[in-house]
Amino acid sequence: MNPHPEILKQLKEGSYNAFNCLYEQYFDLLYGFIFGLTRSHETTKEMVQEAFIKVWINRQKIDLELSFKAWLFKIAQNQLKDQLKKQFNDPVFEDYLIHCSNEQLTISEQDQFDFEAFNQALTKAKEKLSPRQVQIFELSKEQGLSASEIANKLQISEQSVYNYLHQALNILRKEMSPFYTLFFIFFLHS
Repeated sequence: MNPHPEILKQLKEGSYNAFNCLYEQYFDLLYGFIFGLTRSHETTKEMVQEAFIKVWINRQKIDLELSFKAWLFKIAQNQLKDQLKKQFNDPVFEDYLIHCSNEQLTISEQDQFDFEAFNQALTKAKEKLSPRQVQIFELSKEQGLSASEIANKLQISEQSVYNYLHQALNILRKEMSPFYTLFFIFFLHS
C-alpha cells in the first residue's frame, strides 16, 4: 500500500501540487539509484527528469493499490535499458571498442561491454536451467508477465512460479557474474 494514497489520487486527477510533492519526496532516492548505475550526473539528471515527465503523462494509469515507488523505479529501469541498448548499438561506441582492441589498451570490463556478448552469455547461461525454469524466466523477465499470469498460462500454482523463478535467478546470477550490473538492471531490479 502507498504511504500517501490521497496525494496519488490528487495526482491522477491532474493536481500539479501533488506531482510536486511526489517529485520532492522521490527525486533524491531516484537520483541516487540511477547515478549508482550510470556514474554520470548529466545522464542521471536527464533520466530522472524523463521519469517524472512519464509519471505526469501517465498519471491516470497509476494504480492506487500498487506501490508508486516501485512504478517510478520501473519507469527508470526501462529508461536505463533503453539507454544501454542505444549506447551499445551506437557506431561511435563500436568504433571505440575496435580502437581499444587495435591499440591493445587496457580498459575496464564495463568499457569493453558489448550488448551482443551479454546476449550470448545469457543464452549460454540459460542452458544451465531446466526447460521449465527457462520458460518461466522468459515469461516473467523477458515478456513481463506476472506470476499469476504465468500460473494461469502454464496451469501451475503461483508458488511454483515463484520457486522456479527463484531457482533460475540464482543460477543465472552466478553464470552472469561478469555482466552482473547489467544482469541486475535487466532482470533483478523489478
